[in-house]
Amino acid sequence: MLFFWKKFKKEGFLSFDLGSFYIKIAEVQKEGGYPVLTGFIRGKTFNNAIINGIINDEAILYTNIKLLLDSFKSPIKKVYLSLPYDLVILGNFSIKDVENLKALEEKIDEEIPYKIEDVYYDYYAIPYEGSYNVFYLVSKKNIIDSYVKFFTKLGLELVNIDADIINLHNYTEYLYGEENKLIIDWGYSKIKLFFCEKKGPVYGRELLNLGFKKFISKVAKELKISLETAEKLVVNPSKNEKRIKIIEFYKEYIKEFIKEIEYSLALLLNKFNFRPQIIYLTGGGAAIPNIEAVLSKFLNVPIKSLVVNKNNKLKISTNIDPDYLSIIGTQGALAIATAIKDFI
Repeated sequence: MLFFWKKFKKEGFLSFDLGSFYIKIAEVQKEGGYPVLTGFIRGKTFNNAIINGIINDEAILYTNIKLLLDSFKSPIKKVYLSLPYDLVILGNFSIKDVENLKALEEKIDEEIPYKIEDVYYDYYAIPYEGSYNVFYLVSKKNIIDSYVKFFTKLGLELVNIDADIINLHNYTEYLYGEENKLIIDWGYSKIKLFFCEKKGPVYGRELLNLGFKKFISKVAKELKISLETAEKLVVNPSKNEKRIKIIEFYKEYIKEFIKEIEYSLALLLNKFNFRPQIIYLTGGGAAIPNIEAVLSKFLNVPIKSLVVNKNNKLKISTNIDPDYLSIIGTQGALAIATAIKDFI
């Protein structure tokens, strides 16, 4: 696993997924040798509090998270955080000697658009045909340091930061085993595509114009209803008299999305000779009615929404409502993936 900023390990963590629409917090502890999900909470993000993973309005974000923490009442103070893919640089290069740390650092310095002293980084090396493929992960120090300061203000200690693409890869591997896979994080403001070989991520792409926000906004505008009402209807259109119209909107939206996926798969096949064996869905888009069957039909690849307790590898506390697990499994996947990284 890849860790580019880390202080130490301790059993029991809070983890944060700071989205543009929802903030999700998961609490995971280790009991009897197994990771246990002991708590989960989510709440709407205040407008413009955080933009693309960067703190935009610290005062608003502080109030936002403080209200959630006061409701959550977790005794744990150690925090793990995932940074979005667009705030990190994930790359690779080939080198003969991985024992020469200075040469490795110089090579990373050559690869990135920042000075090496201005970033935190980590890497891992895989032997390949007499040399090593080195995969590295980099993020700017000022971004990470701002989060350290922010969580300290909340009375919490940020002990580990990693990238969403790394954590979701490790999490799906833990639940389902090694596979060539595409992980689709279908968020409110954008859709993130993470292409992962059996040993690790190889490529990421963001669809900035296809987040669920675009679809909800169209439904609200066309049906002349509020965004809040539209948000409820798109998840369960069968209970509304305008069901036919909503389904028509879905067809247009999904058609555009499938076109982008097909383009991405062709690109990865040409660039990396990569074909996914399976596609995993996370995020709010996983709640689209019948979405797994629709995507599988057009893409000819098995589709699964993430299940939080697959193969019983993550225990679930009796404090958590079983009816809530389907929401936690998809919309809480990144928060959970971030929290359990030291336990898998």
